[in-house]
Amino acid sequence: MNPVTLLLHPSKAKSIDGSREIRKALIVFALAALSQAAVAIYIYRFKTVYEIALGPYSIVELELFQPDYLLMASLTTVFIALVIIVGVGRIFGRLLGRNHASMRDFLTVFLYLFTVFAIINVVILGASIPSAPEKYYVFGAQFSDVIFRNATLTWVDGDIARTIEAELLYAKRANVTRMLSDGKMVETGGYTAEEIQRIISESVLTVSLQNPAAPPYSLPESITLEDFVFQDITPRNTLLTSIAAVRDQPGAYIPTISVVKNFAWRIIMSIYTGLFVMYLHNTSRKSAFLVILLTYLAVANLVPAIS
Repeated sequence: MNPVTLLLHPSKAKSIDGSREIRKALIVFALAALSQAAVAIYIYRFKTVYEIALGPYSIVELELFQPDYLLMASLTTVFIALVIIVGVGRIFGRLLGRNHASMRDFLTVFLYLFTVFAIINVVILGASIPSAPEKYYVFGAQFSDVIFRNATLTWVDGDIARTIEAELLYAKRANVTRMLSDGKMVETGGYTAEEIQRIISESVLTVSLQNPAAPPYSLPESITLEDFVFQDITPRNTLLTSIAAVRDQPGAYIPTISVVKNFAWRIIMSIYTGLFVMYLHNTSRKSAFLVILLTYLAVANLVPAIS
């Protein structure tokens, strides 16, 4: 059966032959999962910009998510959604239904259901192309196993200020934070471009390095820098402690697209779950509505939001 036909006529779920169509359904699910990975990679690599604000005129772009991470995260999220939707539908279908559907037929129908996921991803991809990149300023971050390139660092050794320039600077741990005049970190949230520039000009950059190495220089095991500038950064792991989204960016609506997408796939697939359970297990309409509600609550609370 064509999965689009199934979506247009949910009652045809009763005529699904899982023994013949399970492979086709698995292909549909795999393509839906890959479509999610493609959208996530596109949005995070081309439509989302993270910048570390070193100073009013010194900004370094930070790549937080590598393609392999985005791929695995997307596939994992889609698989979790499948498990939850099938689990909720199967349990309540058996409890509330008057008929029994084989697990193979049931699974085939719900693998086909992820056609919805693929369609939404295609729409989201098309909608995000004309959007300007969404920009975030990182005001606080902790890095591990990090490499800074073309770095200039200044620190106080006793009563002597030392400054070195290094093509490569490695640190086991690095804490980069902008501190306000009252000694507090910048709170994570949304700020206008003018507010962000004021924060940068009125705050102070603090950097601490653990086990730094910058051959041929000899560095202490732990140093707190007075000044720090670099051109590129490659961390193994990153923990953001303070991040500011730029509000009212002209032409940038990626966050809105993400909110709409997460609501749309959850509500649409929940509705289809209730309908498919009703037709496969011959439940009442009230039971189908209960399945819709419980499915939505499950995916809304247990499945991570996706881009």
